[in-house]
Amino acid sequence: MKFVVSSALLAARLATVGRVIVQKNNIPILDCFRFDIRGGKLSIMASDGDSTLTSELELNESDGEALFAVNAKTLQDAIKEIPEQPLEFYLNTDTLELVVDYQNGQYKLLAQAADEYPTAPEGEGTMATISLSTHCLLGCLSRALTAAANDELRPQLNTVCLSARKGELTLVGTNGNQLAMTRLKMEGQEVEHDFLLGTRPAGLLRNMLAKEEGEASLALGNSRAFIATQNYSLNCRLVDGRYPNFRGVIPQGNPYVVHLNRAALISVMRRILVFANPATSVARFRLENNTLNLSSQDLDYGKSAEESMLCDYSGTPMRIAFKGVTLQDLVQNLECENVIFEMADPSRAALILPEKNEEGEEVVMLMMPSVFND
Repeated sequence: MKFVVSSALLAARLATVGRVIVQKNNIPILDCFRFDIRGGKLSIMASDGDSTLTSELELNESDGEALFAVNAKTLQDAIKEIPEQPLEFYLNTDTLELVVDYQNGQYKLLAQAADEYPTAPEGEGTMATISLSTHCLLGCLSRALTAAANDELRPQLNTVCLSARKGELTLVGTNGNQLAMTRLKMEGQEVEHDFLLGTRPAGLLRNMLAKEEGEASLALGNSRAFIATQNYSLNCRLVDGRYPNFRGVIPQGNPYVVHLNRAALISVMRRILVFANPATSVARFRLENNTLNLSSQDLDYGKSAEESMLCDYSGTPMRIAFKGVTLQDLVQNLECENVIFEMADPSRAALILPEKNEEGEEVVMLMMPSVFND
């Protein structure tokens, strides 16, 4: 059989779907893409056993139906080097030899039967069905992943928690030292349950959403989640366990409030962190009347940096320090012109908030300060 597809479109879909595949698979066929051709469309699937990512695209031409698997690395590396042009694929359905013709040459490779390719169950035990814009979901995931843990002893923290409560959905990530939470108003939402999405499938979902527009639909169940956009769908296993009470750790009534220009803060931190000790990455804040002094140092190599910037602060002079790289990542994932820091004292958690939230959402970030001697 023959089918024709755009090289640029195919390369882009393979690059996104191929992120699911891991280097060492216990099941050899998971080193392959699963191609399913029917109705003039090509469905490309890849899986790591727990997460399955699928993309569907229109073919320029097709004269039949076929189901086969082809080595992902070989095909992906070959296709991405071809300039934009129609690719003609010829599949011998008896020998499974696959020939790819392009303008100046030809590839030949052997496919294999896809009968044993594992497919994830869909719609199993669905508890909540939610629709969000891809832009909104992407922002929520990016913030939560910045604060999520990477700790083998606490697998529940190696997740993004989608906490459904009456009238709202909260996406949150935390490792115990920092927290990033986005609360979304969801009219008609009645389910009360926490769904724990592992950081790996959450990262796959973030990459998928970055290429999409429009709406994303989420079907969340007891053990699996199914997320679909216009061109992609992700079916993944959820993490078992109980998420910590993140709502109870957010401090209230912090007396010291600082308003800063977000872009200026990021720019200053990029400069001073060049001189910080890589192991600790401490950024020190010294607050006085409408002035923030930021500094860092690496005593082992005799390096230091100090810079001042304007801010809106009229409280008591205060010194506090944070892990600079983490703070920078958190602030970069806010979508606002100005950012607010709310603090109580140098030993207690600081809140990091956008000066203005998007309609229907509330973003709250929390970070524990670092200890430093001066």
